[in-house]
Amino acid sequence: MSSPADAASLQSALAGGGTVSQAPSLLHRVLVFPVKFFWGMVFCQGLAGSILVVGWTYRLAQRSAFRFWCSRAEPPRTGPTFFQFLAGQETTSPQAHWPNWFARQNLRHQLRLNPELGASSRLLRLLPALGHSLWLNFWIGLRGTATTWVVTLPAAILWWFGWYDGWNNSFNKGYEQAIVGPLLSILGIAWFITAMFYVPVAQARQAVTGDWRSFFQFRLIRKLARDRWVYCVLLAGLYTLLSLPLSVLKTSPMFWMHNSTALATLTTPQVLALLKGYYLWCALVVLPGFVLVHLVAARIYASGLLSLLQAGELAATELALAEREVLDRLGLLAVRPRAERHVFVRFIAWSGTGIGRAVGKVALVLIWFSFVAQIYITQFLNYHSGLGWMNQTLVQLPWFRYLPTSVRNPLTDVFWALLILIVAQTFSLLYRRLLVGRRANCWGVGPFPVPSRLKVCATVAAHPASRSD
Repeated sequence: MSSPADAASLQSALAGGGTVSQAPSLLHRVLVFPVKFFWGMVFCQGLAGSILVVGWTYRLAQRSAFRFWCSRAEPPRTGPTFFQFLAGQETTSPQAHWPNWFARQNLRHQLRLNPELGASSRLLRLLPALGHSLWLNFWIGLRGTATTWVVTLPAAILWWFGWYDGWNNSFNKGYEQAIVGPLLSILGIAWFITAMFYVPVAQARQAVTGDWRSFFQFRLIRKLARDRWVYCVLLAGLYTLLSLPLSVLKTSPMFWMHNSTALATLTTPQVLALLKGYYLWCALVVLPGFVLVHLVAARIYASGLLSLLQAGELAATELALAEREVLDRLGLLAVRPRAERHVFVRFIAWSGTGIGRAVGKVALVLIWFSFVAQIYITQFLNYHSGLGWMNQTLVQLPWFRYLPTSVRNPLTDVFWALLILIVAQTFSLLYRRLLVGRRANCWGVGPFPVPSRLKVCATVAAHPASRSD
């Protein structure tokens, strides 16, 4: 699974403490899982919380990709376990456990470091560490949501305006403008279907690399999607299949709220409390569905990247720093040419692949069209204004709480999300500048590491003489 040098260094870390902490027991995992799941359900109820869920899911997807690569190392049954492999290196040790919602990963181990520190210094390290994962989830989730919306938001806007113009035309009988609404909708549907050929794999790449810029590496992502086109078709089917129960849950309040005499007598606060409870329980379906599609996409991405890399169709220099480090430690960077086949066999395989890809593209169009059709049907049965167009739960944000605008305006959630972002950024800036300084940001003392600084930190780590005390 790793080279002898890596194995020796890992055994040394195991013996001397290092970055390795004890693997959680089965009882610990059983007790912690429902707590983390409950917090995920709660966070799905608002915009800011949904951004946290996206960040948490991206971190889990990165861990899933690392696990896949670890399972493909040779020989698979020797060397350290997956947990030991991650915990044996400082850069991957945060992935040794499932992501936290609030506290820093491996918090107890971090607090045991530098026992000579005084009480005030320990408190200074403890306070930001208690919210480290919260900020990290928000930061990663915000970037993940922004990149996804850059590609998918134009389609949502076209749907919204097409729907608005279509209904206006049906009431006002503007026959000369009758084509505008349908044309906008068709253009939006075509845009969304085209984007979804790309978005799931791009989201997986952003999650695994930890860099938002990798979302826009079109050539690499297109190559990965072509290599794993069968799995991309199956992933699209999974999206569409999981959206069916979500469409039912999204639409059903329209019927049971209007067909019950008991519910008709409720006051506005009582209706609000009822709907809040309903959407909280809906998260039992929303959260697993959102996490599942991203974990599957991460596995597809990891397998495609490894296949192209070992076939010599992808250079190691095209990988992100985190990917290259993990694959190098596992000994998976070497090119492994495929066995030469007869020219006739190669021709048959090429022809079959070409036909299969063409069929796969048609299947993808039809599957994603059925996904869009569910959006239009649910909007027709129970209209949710702009929120129903702008956010698709499995694609953008797991924000699943469609309260009537007369009861709660969605812009309230937008305001709170912006306020949280401003306050968190201000606190992070003050902490780094006034209390910790530049060195702490690189060496992990600061509470809110910025991903764009990781390359700088890696450079300083590679050249210890360049550190400034």
